[in-house]
Amino acid sequence: MKRIVAKCMVGVMVVSALAGSVAPDAEAAKKPKLKNSVVRVVRGKSKSIATKKVTKKTKVTIKQTKKSKKIVKAKWVKKSKKLKITGKKAGTTTLRVVFKVGKKTYPSKLKVVVSSLQHGCGLQTLAPTTTPEATVAVTTTPSVIPSATPSATPVITGEPTATPVPTFEAEYNGDDEMPIKEIYKDYFMMGAAINGSSLSTMSLHHKGMNGILLKHFDSTVLSNLMKPQYTLDQVASKASADGMPVCKFDTCDPALQFCMDNGLKMRGHTLVWHNQAPEWFFHEDYDTSNPIVDAETMDKRMESYIRQVITHCQDNYPGVIYCWDVVNECVCVDNDSYIVTEGGWKLRASTLQDNDFTHEEAKKNYWYASMGEGYVEKAFEYARKYADPEVKLFYNDYNPFQTEKMNNIYRMVEQLKEKDLIDGIGLQPTVGLTWPQLNSDDEGSFKVCLQTFAELGLELQVTELGFKIPNQYIEDGDEETIAEKMEIQTQRYNEFMGLLLEMDSDNGGPCNITSVTVFGICDDYPLYDDFIQNIYLWDKNCLPKPCFYSYIQPGLDLLAAKESEVQ
Repeated sequence: MKRIVAKCMVGVMVVSALAGSVAPDAEAAKKPKLKNSVVRVVRGKSKSIATKKVTKKTKVTIKQTKKSKKIVKAKWVKKSKKLKITGKKAGTTTLRVVFKVGKKTYPSKLKVVVSSLQHGCGLQTLAPTTTPEATVAVTTTPSVIPSATPSATPVITGEPTATPVPTFEAEYNGDDEMPIKEIYKDYFMMGAAINGSSLSTMSLHHKGMNGILLKHFDSTVLSNLMKPQYTLDQVASKASADGMPVCKFDTCDPALQFCMDNGLKMRGHTLVWHNQAPEWFFHEDYDTSNPIVDAETMDKRMESYIRQVITHCQDNYPGVIYCWDVVNECVCVDNDSYIVTEGGWKLRASTLQDNDFTHEEAKKNYWYASMGEGYVEKAFEYARKYADPEVKLFYNDYNPFQTEKMNNIYRMVEQLKEKDLIDGIGLQPTVGLTWPQLNSDDEGSFKVCLQTFAELGLELQVTELGFKIPNQYIEDGDEETIAEKMEIQTQRYNEFMGLLLEMDSDNGGPCNITSVTVFGICDDYPLYDDFIQNIYLWDKNCLPKPCFYSYIQPGLDLLAAKESEVQ
């Protein structure tokens, strides 16, 4: 096939030459360019970037901003026809390399990531582990459990549809990096979320993100695919003989199997939430044209649903789920959106806008609308009833550092603890570049939040970490502005991890912090089209950003201090 194409191109070139012009295909064949579009280099080290179609007559110009020149030094080496780059300062920048042949110019761009750390930061590093090739097997794992009594052999609903192979599959090459989970192993389980809104967009199907997850983390969580929206089956529920809901698990089984095969633990997320719980689940005959069911009926539905989800995971993937977010984000302090419970804390009754969703009009919390304020305690009762004894039960919420919300969460959790229904609190610092304060004694800081919840004597887990750079800077900002924001992001990740180590009981602090989860792996999530974001530790090409190195630095500093004490 290549020979045929080549002959065709030659023929076109001959005809074009006779006509006194150059055909587009011939033009493309002559186009000089860099072999790489993205490269990684350690500060103080150099790399050479090869080129294609560069001849002795090709003139090369390198264009950089002042900010870029502070991050990387670039030089064209005429003899070898290579671009030599040297890292000067940690950061990310883009070089513009212009090739000129005669009167024609051919611009190329090179993204350069300069890290400040070498492998292990000069410490005695671990030998690279051999990461098993990750596969998400399409199996006949049971996807529906009968709704009546737990069964040792759940019903199989048929062969799952094969998952489409993504078109973008950047490889991950992180052999020179010490795994995050090894750096922090004496303090926390380290996690990253498996993102995606469908099986085809689940990050496990992307080689680069898959490789990152296996190398760096020992914990994970499904950001979407285990929520009630995905596990409740409306058609099967309508046909249920006993009137109880029927669950399906086709969206989460592949990830659970992957975790079991590769020794990963998973946070169960989430059982009861006002969002992403289908409205039909709360209506008579599972039909929104009918009234909402009474509290007694909804109580039975809740127990059946929680039992099915928990027992399915435990029976088919034993030991994978180590904790559950039993109830998610039920505390609300927004005006006109809450009721004050008998226990004196503010429960979400409806919502216009919260951390994840904005509605055109106030949307009911159907758990509250059908069961009343007691639904929260009921959810924990049923989770405790069916979960294995070693599986921990959590309440999870965003903005837990806001003083009013923090106090309300504290009051609710304290009441659950008195009844031995809860083991921990999931803290979501889904935050920005300037808010909140982190390692500060001021009201509203994350440090004060940690100190406050430590008084309850429960486990604390950071569940949805991410420092977001607003999209307008990514879409419209110039290179210097973006670099400035990324530097702030880098500092924030570093300060946050330093704070967690300082506050953790393993280092003499007041908090029993057991797990830290970044709620994603790569920016501009590679399996979504036209998606722009800058939150996480790797970019869309699976290359570590400066914040990756700042994220691990506090842990490396502790390792170095321990090594020094031994010596």
